[in-house]
Amino acid sequence: MKKILYTLLCALSVMLVACDKDNYSEPKETFCGKFIDKATGEPFQCAMGNTGIRIRMYEYSWSDNPQPYDFNVMQDGTFNNTKIFGGEYGVIPSGAFVPLEEERMKIYGKVEKTYEVEPLLRVEWVGEPVVNADGTVDVQVKVTRGTSNPDYQQPLAEAWLFVSENNHVGDYNFSNIYSTKISGAAINAVELGKVYTIRTGQPGGYNPGGACTAFPTYERKYFLRFGARTTCQFDGVNRYNYTTIKEITNPAR
Repeated sequence: MKKILYTLLCALSVMLVACDKDNYSEPKETFCGKFIDKATGEPFQCAMGNTGIRIRMYEYSWSDNPQPYDFNVMQDGTFNNTKIFGGEYGVIPSGAFVPLEEERMKIYGKVEKTYEVEPLLRVEWVGEPVVNADGTVDVQVKVTRGTSNPDYQQPLAEAWLFVSENNHVGDYNFSNIYSTKISGAAINAVELGKVYTIRTGQPGGYNPGGACTAFPTYERKYFLRFGARTTCQFDGVNRYNYTTIKEITNPAR
């Protein structure tokens, strides 16, 4: 019995010593920057989370075959990761743009990077939203190619006028009642470069002149964003290209 107790005490001592010596410094280096449209210089608009821009990092300081470390970009195309271990990394961004090659860089202190990318689609507002007397809203939008690379000029797959009660609006957060989806025959009829008027509140699908769900009769704010995607997939995901976000106030009726 004494022998067993002695063995257990020795093992515990080894564990405590090992834990005492295993005090690595916390990650404190910063990798920050932004994504911009290469042709226009405008901020690259994207989703938040897995359907937006993913930055994948491989730390080669300790291994030639490291495990990937991923983080996502904000919806205005900016990023600011303040929890990076100092070292040499391979960095590969992935989003709704022509793919970029892996870039090797050393990250110590604060490293800033601007990525100039070619979006698959360039999605733009035309004018300002118009609040109608019946409680719906009309917007005008235009979709064009964002790249001349034929390998990334796939057909349109789907588009949405996303509506949300907060400014985190897109395919990751929207109202099923007030948003309008364009797909199927409607998306096949969309002509790139043409200005289209879209009305809110057609969750069953885009139908010019069709019945629409009106906003409530009391006054409140809503946030609008138009997004379109092609059939092109990256990492198994069809990512949207987006407009900026518009804020409207639905007046009491």
